[in-house]
Amino acid sequence: MKIYRIHLVLLLVCLIFLPTYSFAQDSIAITQIKSGKTIQIIPIKVTSESATCRYNGKEFTLPMDSLTEASRQQLEDWAKSSASASHETCEKINTAIGQPLFQPGTSLWLEDAAEVAGRLKWKRESLTKDSSSFRHYPKPSYGLANAHPYCCTLYGGAEEKTTSLSIVFANKGDYGSNVGQGEDHFKPKGNLPSASSLNGAIQLDIKAISAALIEALGQPTEQRYGEKDNRRKVKRWDYDDHAFILSERENEYAHMLVVPCETADNEGKVKFVKDQELRQLLSTNITQHENGDVYIDNIPMVDQGPKGYCAPATFERSMRYMLVPADMYLLATIATKQGGGTNTRLLAEEAKRIIRSKARRIKDLSLEKDLSIRHISRYIDKGVPILWQMASLKKYNDAANQLTEKRKSVEDFGEWATTIATEAEKLAPDLNNLDKHHICMIIGYNEQTSEIAVSDSWGPRYGLRWVHIDIAKAVTSRGGFVIDL
Repeated sequence: MKIYRIHLVLLLVCLIFLPTYSFAQDSIAITQIKSGKTIQIIPIKVTSESATCRYNGKEFTLPMDSLTEASRQQLEDWAKSSASASHETCEKINTAIGQPLFQPGTSLWLEDAAEVAGRLKWKRESLTKDSSSFRHYPKPSYGLANAHPYCCTLYGGAEEKTTSLSIVFANKGDYGSNVGQGEDHFKPKGNLPSASSLNGAIQLDIKAISAALIEALGQPTEQRYGEKDNRRKVKRWDYDDHAFILSERENEYAHMLVVPCETADNEGKVKFVKDQELRQLLSTNITQHENGDVYIDNIPMVDQGPKGYCAPATFERSMRYMLVPADMYLLATIATKQGGGTNTRLLAEEAKRIIRSKARRIKDLSLEKDLSIRHISRYIDKGVPILWQMASLKKYNDAANQLTEKRKSVEDFGEWATTIATEAEKLAPDLNNLDKHHICMIIGYNEQTSEIAVSDSWGPRYGLRWVHIDIAKAVTSRGGFVIDL
């Protein structure tokens, strides 16, 4: 109680000595019982036990029983009115965007990511000890803010609370794309339509989304968002502690973020993690088993979905794992051809620029010359995954799927090593068609059995597969990359 009285005394002093303050329309007067003094405040949150208020930019909390009955009644009336207004605004926004994103009186950032994703019917994509994600590739009939999104992603952070949403509308990689999903991505689907109207599609989406948000939240403000070369001019709408960030890049994409207002105020900049802290964090992700398996856990999964985005998805996984913010779609627009298919070299250069801006380093690996357990273990043993360029052949995938399933019931790994070495010797010569270009991650190894652990960006089912090193060598194409410490 003493602390609250001190707060109130300080505020009274401010009233006497500070210039006249222009209060907002929702400001109200409250009076403390003990002192009998009255001050004008802006209420922020009111419960049956306390009232959080703001005066002159400063926030403070007072117990309700320290205030007069008239003051408590005013605060309670404000709370009811605020709840009603919040409910109306919430419904208005949900109607405008066409999806049940918000719950009345609740911040997304206080809700479990799984609960928000459940309302939206977006499927879980990834769950690690300190992050989660939910991704949805909508059908053509799916609408959001008067436009059709191609990819919707919801991210969760510590304690699985929602941290942000990323929604991509018309974009270079998706426009006209008709490639398949997962392993089926490599099956041809026919010719792609002309790219001539891509920018027209982007502009239509920007206008439609803007109109929906203006109807619900009024006119936007304009600001810069992003870091260094990624800074771009955006439109911003605020709803309580949520900021809608709408951006476009000519002939590239239309994109909307939903982030905390604090993140938007900071223009999307994120806190830098020192190398020493990152080393310690990565070391906790190394899993070892008695059979000799050593692999990295807690790598975010990114499902590349119905497009040729294996490279952007794999880079996003690796970058986020190394605490460098990344978005598969925004990476893809830099180096993706109309309708899908990525120039990995251009993508790597873009990723290098972003990674270096965070004082990390990415380097090229000559895996086509030296794909060995010894080489791989140098990185895996410190918790660093390898980005591996290879050919995703049907025979390779069949072998990886079958070996991964069989090894679950293996009891004698010495015998297993002999068996798979013989099979690899027979299969390797047939893996000579390297035109099915793919990139995935090497996340582990078993020195005793000469196996490596591989993770593809095709969803949780492909998060961990094992292949013999000789099979891996046979399909290695153009080397790889590593984000190192």
